[in-house]
Amino acid sequence: MRKPTPIDVTSTVIRHNPQFSRLVTIPLDKVAPWKLDQTTVVDGTINGIDLGRRSMKRWDERQCWWIDLPDPLCKKVKIDVGDKVELNLTLASEELPEELKTLLSKNQGAKARWEKLTSAQQRMLREEIFAAKSSETRKRRAEKVLC
Repeated sequence: MRKPTPIDVTSTVIRHNPQFSRLVTIPLDKVAPWKLDQTTVVDGTINGIDLGRRSMKRWDERQCWWIDLPDPLCKKVKIDVGDKVELNLTLASEELPEELKTLLSKNQGAKARWEKLTSAQQRMLREEIFAAKSSETRKRRAEKVLC
């Protein structure tokens, strides 16, 4: 299957609620070629700086998709509410981290528990494991939930 074309979009950093992180929105028509119907993990850059793997969620009320921008990322990129930003987004790989693949291939109980998770739960667990910097931590996170 061919990887969808990257999305380039200009957006403005907003904060929907003072208690929450900043975010950027992406118009539905920009994302439409990807034919998405649920929260999806993307890779990309914001003002040329690595965004990392981020969840892109649909916001029907505003007819857009949105990506959370945590404080450390905003500080790194030197952006705040009201700033215009340039986003370059691609769909992130849905491949499982090696540590999770190994666990599922060697442990039938873990595999059975994994298969009982919804696709959203699997995505969240996959991303939690991917977020770990070391292989040992990724392995520990996978085992903690599935063993």
